[in-house]
Amino acid sequence: MRITCVIGTLGGGGAERVMTYLSGGLVLCGHAVTLLTLDDSVPDFYDVPEGVTRARVNLPTFKKAGFLGGVVRLWKMTCALRQTRPDVVISFMTVSVLAACLLLRTPYIYADHLDVRYLTYSRKWQILRNFLLARAHAVTVLSERDRKFITRSHPKWKPQVIYNPALPIKQCFLPRPEFMPARYQYVVAVGRLAHQKGFDRLLKAWRRVCSGFSNWKLLIIGTGPEENNLKSLADTLDIQHCVQFVPPVKEVNAVYRHAQVYAMSSRAEGFPMVLLEAMAAGVPAVSFSCTGPDVIIRDGVDGFLVTPDNTDELAEKLAELMTNEPLRAQFAKNARQVIKRFSLKDYIDAYENLCLNARKSA
Repeated sequence: MRITCVIGTLGGGGAERVMTYLSGGLVLCGHAVTLLTLDDSVPDFYDVPEGVTRARVNLPTFKKAGFLGGVVRLWKMTCALRQTRPDVVISFMTVSVLAACLLLRTPYIYADHLDVRYLTYSRKWQILRNFLLARAHAVTVLSERDRKFITRSHPKWKPQVIYNPALPIKQCFLPRPEFMPARYQYVVAVGRLAHQKGFDRLLKAWRRVCSGFSNWKLLIIGTGPEENNLKSLADTLDIQHCVQFVPPVKEVNAVYRHAQVYAMSSRAEGFPMVLLEAMAAGVPAVSFSCTGPDVIIRDGVDGFLVTPDNTDELAEKLAELMTNEPLRAQFAKNARQVIKRFSLKDYIDAYENLCLNARKSA
């Protein structure tokens, strides 16, 4: 079967990382897979798996293109998709490509990687989105909450829950990154420096913690529109001496190998890969209890779930793990079970079955 996987870019992020896992896994199942991205201006951050055909088309957003430009954009997208000769298309968070699938009469599966309850669209885009997703073979989401919400609001979308996978960390020597000197212990947070990720809340919680832990640092890895504001906030809170901002790291497992605690302060999530990866590496986690982390973390077993927006409680649970090394060790052992709880095999099998059924029903 020929499967075309479509995503905006491979420029970093959890959904982009999962797309490489999915495309590579489907190749290992014996399918011919093409990975198509729609914005050639963003360089690939992730390597394309062996056996996956890489395709690119450079398209402006519909908002920038305008009406006539949108028609041209759709034509270019349809041509690019036709060249991959797909039996089935899997689109990650890229709704517009579904219109090209309709023109080509190709069955498609749409995957959303955000908490759909918090997505906002213009009225025109809502109408188009609802029209296209109602004609999808399936719409995959990352939580049971999202499935129930869609079932009530958009029953024609045929939502199905497929959790992101957790992969085992490679059993090889991973040297300590130069920006993590051994004299410190680390609370690590990874993600796009944007409002949704709530790093401002993490910094405020860290202000309550850091004074009692002179040999600990908060390491924030990522880049994004809030970077300067977050650095200014760290200065304002007078914690710049124990907070470290680092650009995105390709070998993030080396960071997890030398971290003691993972912190997640997001306002909303899908099913965060960074959390899965940290726990797979044996890093206990503390997170606000939002969609995704509330399924991944087993409160009191492999981490702590904190009341949303309660930065005092977040600070308290961070301090509890930082002071209690035996508890950290027990949580770390349990955290590695995430690999079995959300296995890559189950993930690939679920998408392969959807693709097979979509081709049969076409």
